[in-house]
Amino acid sequence: MHRYFVTGTDTDVGKTRVTAALALALKNAGLNPTIVKVVQTGLPRGVPGDAARAGKLAGVRYLELARFERAADPWTAAAAYGLMEVYAKELADAMVAIETGLVAEGAGGIMVPLNSREHFGHVVRAGKLEVILTVGLRLGCLNHAMLTISICEQMGLPIAGAVLVERFGPTEQSYRDDVEHALQGKLKIFGILPFAVDEEASVEAGSRLFDDLVKTRG
Repeated sequence: MHRYFVTGTDTDVGKTRVTAALALALKNAGLNPTIVKVVQTGLPRGVPGDAARAGKLAGVRYLELARFERAADPWTAAAAYGLMEVYAKELADAMVAIETGLVAEGAGGIMVPLNSREHFGHVVRAGKLEVILTVGLRLGCLNHAMLTISICEQMGLPIAGAVLVERFGPTEQSYRDDVEHALQGKLKIFGILPFAVDEEASVEAGSRLFDDLVKTRG
């Protein structure tokens, strides 16, 4: 079954678009994915979050497992209001109970803390998910991508591949080539999601990047 965790080289690098694009690819293949925002931060109750945005773009079911109003990592955000921390096993158990294909989105990078002892990597391991790495094409992304690959290897987390995202505007071909060259052999690169103001068009184009993944996994 297709069950993935979308993480990023940083915050605001295009994870939600990649999440929607992968879910749309699964939907177009006749599958029935569910989009899950593992922890939403930075929004009060009642305001649509990343899960709602991605779900509507892909036209699939969506939900979020936890939300904190403060714009911070989940550990800090919970402490700011004296709320209960979230734990990897509880979050993973909630996803295991979802019987459809799954596209889960984290918050920021894979090592963003959930509590004093755990980070999102522990959710991936407990939930037996495959990592989709969103590489936001900007200075520093290569270092962050390599660090993410390293922690996944240390924890035994499978990486399905990476998407390079022009999140902040068009990038030079030479820069894209340099990033691809440095990552070559480290993981599969599905392709580049070009810069686009139109989110729906971007997600539609992005869904085609996952054609081989969907076909080979059945």
